[in-house]
Formats: sequence, C-alpha cells, structure tokens
Amino acid sequence: MGPTQNDKNLDPNSKTSENSSSEVEAVLNKLRKTEITAILTMDKKAQIAMLSWAHNLVNQYDAILKNNPMKLKDIAELPCSKMDVKLAIELLMLTSVEKRLEDNTVVNLKDKFVSLGSFQPIEQKDIVKLVKYINNIQKKSMDADTPSFSGLNKYMDLIISEQKALLDEINNFIENIRKIKKNLNALKGQVYPYSDFK
Repeated sequence: MGPTQNDKNLDPNSKTSENSSSEVEAVLNKLRKTEITAILTMDKKAQIAMLSWAHNLVNQYDAILKNNPMKLKDIAELPCSKMDVKLAIELLMLTSVEKRLEDNTVVNLKDKFVSLGSFQPIEQKDIVKLVKYINNIQKKSMDADTPSFSGLNKYMDLIISEQKALLDEINNFIENIRKIKKNLNALKGQVYPYSDFK
C-alpha cells in the first residue's frame, strides 16, 4: 500500500499540505454545521480548496465502488465518514448548477450518493462468511450448488432502507438547488431602485 494523504512526513511540501489541510478542515467543519450552500458565500480560495477536496474524495470513493461490485460493502472501506462523502458529492452537485440537472454528471453523482447505502458496518464473523461466499462465486459460476450467504438478508434490509432514505435526501437536495438557481436568476434580473447607491 502506498503513502496516503495522511503521510505528511513523506510529502516534500508537507508544510504547505498541513496548512491547506487545516484550511480545508476548518471549512469542512463550517459546512458540516451549516447548509452546503454556505459555500456560495465563501471566498474563492476556500471554494477552490473545497472543490479540490471534493474531487479527490469522490475519485477515491469511485475507485472503491469500481473495485468492489458487491451489493454489500464494509463501511471500513470508505476513505472517510459517510457524512463527508455525502458532503463532497453535494459540493460537486452544487457546482453543476449551471448545467441541466439531468446531465450525466449529475446522474452519476446521484448514483454515487445512493450507493453509500451499500456500505454497512459488517460484523467480524460475517466478514469471514462473506469472504468465503465471494471466493465460492469467483471459483465457479453461480448455480444451484453455490451455497448462499445466510447473514446477507439482515444487511440487505439495511441497504435497501438506507438507499431509499439517501435517494429521498439527494432528490430533496436537487430540488433545493433548482430553487436556489431560480432565485439567483430572479435576483440577477431585478432592477433595484437604489442601485446607484453603493
């Protein structure tokens, strides 16, 4: 395994990395406490730093999804908390406001958001069973002789329930983006009677 972003001693620009990392963490803490749209009122430097963070995190998350096509995934595989992955996806979704909300980027981000429901805390005994189950599937095609993973049902119920809630959450977020965009466009078109005064 190669060095991670947390291996600051390996980075020749570690002082710069520490400063930008602490700046990102400060903005993250603010966004965790407020609505995601608070980024619209932040300075350009903070916005750029957060978008860079979001792109990096979503790329890491995307790689995990591609490397593990199973419906059930261990939450320990995530590069950070579900909340931060959701925040990163929402940030990227927000930057797509100028695009049509049905474009491929937004649909892709929406799918990633809902896929977070597949990540569940898996009990250690079930991890051993799951690994054996996966190895059996990989060794032979799924047929009548392939044993089933009996503990999977309890996780599938969790996954389905969480994915439904995540779908509702992201759909509400998209609707809020539409409202914000509509309000911003209306504000841009308004003429203020006292616009000469600054």
